Amino acid sequence: MKVWRAFKSLGWGQHKKGWRQHGWRYPFLFWAVARLFNKPWYLLRYPDVAAAKGSAFAHCLLYGLDEGRELSPRISISGYGYRYGGNKWWGPAQAVIHYWWWGRWRGLSPMPCFPGSGAQAALNGQPCLAVFAHTVNPRLYGAERSLLDALRTLETLGVATVVVVPNVSNPGYVATLQRVSRAVYAIPYGWWREGEADDATTLAAIEALLEATGANAVYVNTLTLQAPSVAARQLGLPVLTHVRELPAHDPGLCQALNSSVEGVVAHAVAHSDLLIVNSQCTAEAFQHRGVPVAVVPNMIDMPVWQTVPALQFDGQRPLRIGLLGSLIPKKGLVDFAALADALARKGVAVECCLYGASTPDLEALLHQRLKMGKEGYLIHKGYAEDPQDALANLDIVVNLSHFQESFGRTVLEAMAAGRPVVAYDWGALPELVTHGKTGFLAPKGDVQRVAQWVETLAREPQLLIAMGHAGRQRANALFSAKAHQVAMAQALSYLFPVATVEAEPQSDVSVSNK
Repeated sequence: MKVWRAFKSLGWGQHKKGWRQHGWRYPFLFWAVARLFNKPWYLLRYPDVAAAKGSAFAHCLLYGLDEGRELSPRISISGYGYRYGGNKWWGPAQAVIHYWWWGRWRGLSPMPCFPGSGAQAALNGQPCLAVFAHTVNPRLYGAERSLLDALRTLETLGVATVVVVPNVSNPGYVATLQRVSRAVYAIPYGWWREGEADDATTLAAIEALLEATGANAVYVNTLTLQAPSVAARQLGLPVLTHVRELPAHDPGLCQALNSSVEGVVAHAVAHSDLLIVNSQCTAEAFQHRGVPVAVVPNMIDMPVWQTVPALQFDGQRPLRIGLLGSLIPKKGLVDFAALADALARKGVAVECCLYGASTPDLEALLHQRLKMGKEGYLIHKGYAEDPQDALANLDIVVNLSHFQESFGRTVLEAMAAGRPVVAYDWGALPELVTHGKTGFLAPKGDVQRVAQWVETLAREPQLLIAMGHAGRQRANALFSAKAHQVAMAQALSYLFPVATVEAEPQSDVSVSNK
């Protein structure tokens, strides 16, 4: 009856689309999705589908699977396809058909495990953390790169890890996770939203995993997750939340979690036994609430970044300025365009380069500027898979975010590449940029002041090169792998003993800001 009702809910036009999409496989796919689909879970997991008020089943069948959405808490479609697809990663439709019509009868796991080869994988007796990734996307962003850094540091400290991901939409990233862990598990879970209960199936799956792996504690990457913390508490395990957000200045985050600023902060505190934060600025937002807060700044792999060619600029060519990251308004996209116009009016020869995937906001901005005949010229360079390639082509990096950065990973990468940074003086950026030595800081929103500092660097090539050199020194002195290990060891000591690491002697690089 369930399948028949699902069939009747779709009009013939939608069935024709399904036939065109999947050919002879469509009836087999329809039946499998109808039997596996969990409508209440799907609507809670994907609020945009609920807001559209259409048929959730039709959305999943005709659009959701192709978009990489999971259809039930009982199976990771992307994980199943990657695990059992042999040498070829199956698409979601093929994975669903294979599981329903063959795999489940052969006992193939709907939430598979991918064995790891990390340094602690074959050892016994050391503490073990179950590490929960907050998301997996086709492209890696700051939080994902920082998670990889944390896993490498945990290996060095003698801590074993099992990593849990909500999907396997990026097989290359999952393969990297396997190399720094005992194993990677795929369990469909989403972000918490205030007022919504955790799915019982998801909690049961996480509890079973924690017991099977013998985890001593749970590590949650960012404060957007809840189910791992709830499952851990039910088993009496401590929870470590690695906070990488400043909710007070990120309304988009609060909206995504359906909560207020205070609600987001209080939730993180209530669901954690230890908060690791990535900057002193972030620490101030979570301190004095009854839970230990440890600062573990992001790290930079300096040997890798020292391969980026040193900055060379003699003033005989246009200065190349870059904005890297998500090309959306809250990351300073409009301000960057205004900066290009301000520099054009000053007569400064510059190339203003945007590095990041194309977005509707970017396309609309470029179209508007072309129509209005703006002075400044923006160059969209596209997404740089390796940020080193982008930074090697730049002379200056700017950060003009309208929300407070809890750290500023692209700023640190620019410093490691020997490029001076001009940024707004708020959030954690003043902890990275030493005003007047490694770059310049301007009041938030003051594009004219940013243009003034860029003009100064354009007119004084020696200052530009000296600031880039000082930035590289500062990154090496304060944000090396060894510094990260020392800070992480101190943080984990709140939960269990770990190997001690001696800090390297500080160089004479100044750590004070303006």
